[in-house]
Amino acid sequence: MYLGIDVGGTHTDGVRLGEDFTVAAAAKVPTLAGDVLGSVRAALEPLLRGAGPGRVRRLAVSGTLGLNAILTGQADRVGALATGGPGLPPTCPEPLFRIISGSQDHRGEVLRALTPGEAEAAVRSLAADGAEAFAVISKFGPKNSALENALAEAVAGAAPGAPLTAASRLAGRLNFPRRLNTAVYNSAVKRLYRRFLDDLRQAAAEAGLTCPLRLLTADGGALSPEEAAESPVLALAAGPAAGLLGLWALAGLDGDALMVDIGGTSTDLGLLADGEPLLTAEGLEINGRPTLVRAFLTTSVPLGGDLILTADGGRVRILPERRGPALALCPADLGQRPPTLTDALNVLNLAAVGDPELSRQALAALGAGRPEDAARQALGEVRRTLQEALARLLGLVNNRPVYTVNALRLAREVRPTRAAILGGPAPALAGTVAEALGLPVSVPPEAAVANAVGAARSRP
Repeated sequence: MYLGIDVGGTHTDGVRLGEDFTVAAAAKVPTLAGDVLGSVRAALEPLLRGAGPGRVRRLAVSGTLGLNAILTGQADRVGALATGGPGLPPTCPEPLFRIISGSQDHRGEVLRALTPGEAEAAVRSLAADGAEAFAVISKFGPKNSALENALAEAVAGAAPGAPLTAASRLAGRLNFPRRLNTAVYNSAVKRLYRRFLDDLRQAAAEAGLTCPLRLLTADGGALSPEEAAESPVLALAAGPAAGLLGLWALAGLDGDALMVDIGGTSTDLGLLADGEPLLTAEGLEINGRPTLVRAFLTTSVPLGGDLILTADGGRVRILPERRGPALALCPADLGQRPPTLTDALNVLNLAAVGDPELSRQALAALGAGRPEDAARQALGEVRRTLQEALARLLGLVNNRPVYTVNALRLAREVRPTRAAILGGPAPALAGTVAEALGLPVSVPPEAAVANAVGAARSRP
């Protein structure tokens, strides 16, 4: 058996696949805020019910907790130290950045060694300014890591125990800005992922699992816990990767196709060309900054079933904010917080979550006309958001080099002819998505837990 778990911002999904990789059991539980251990425990229990844990060959986990921490400013603040060389001086958008004496040329030859004590003093200065983790980088470092190693020793001596990343150990390409961003983000989430991995190990041990544990990466591969603890940046965009792998496994798409993965707080779009997921040519962009993280080419927009609805001048809008599940499930919250997109789907009979009458009352209170009118406006916002996101994604793909999984350059335009929709709200929004994109849309079997299927199907 193979287990896959996807820890999302709203729900934690899990599947148990049999020997032939068909879904034998599935689970969907609420993600407990700040309690990964409890969320994984709750997902594992129904998956292993009636099945011997000794038969499980692999447990693979995906999630976006690191990416969410970066986007919401909850990751560690990183102090970066850099040495230079010929050409433009090293620069960094990070406020906690110090250039240290020392340089090497484009062949890697050290032209100037570090000045004794300078790096240690810079580390102490950065820590005083709020740095909780550190990254070190030398220009042309992949040619010769001697200066980076010296910087790393200085950090370890001046800030023992602090998360630390040497840029050249993550990527060997000579692109200073991308290497620096990759190293900074890696250190920013190292502490978070070590706690996450500790929780996963504990949950697996409590469930009696002795199989290998793997963490999904942004390009659909899988890392051991030891690898993930050192290079967590590779797993930051695992959520979209899990969706694409799940779609690949469940939908049987060929030709050019679009993936739409609608969750509780965000929607991911990804493309397949000739039946294969596209990879970025250079690397993942995180919070608008380019990295060298190999990844599937996807884009995310704030659109999900749990996002709140507001009315501005009588016009309904979807805000990128989650305050809880649909009011149809929370009678005590009626009048205390705005309705959600799921409540709008309830009003239009596109979903049947909780008590639809509570959804009607909540939308009526928005002041945007009848509940049905407000709900239709909300669906209009869904259509507009998806249309804009698809236009941006196709523009990105068709104006820059991209790659299929088999690493061949794609020298033609990608024009999707159909789409598949995944996630919990998939059946309710399939018609709206088809109208927005002008494409036939299918809802594959097990669409609600497709990300967990993708995790379970990943390989090292």
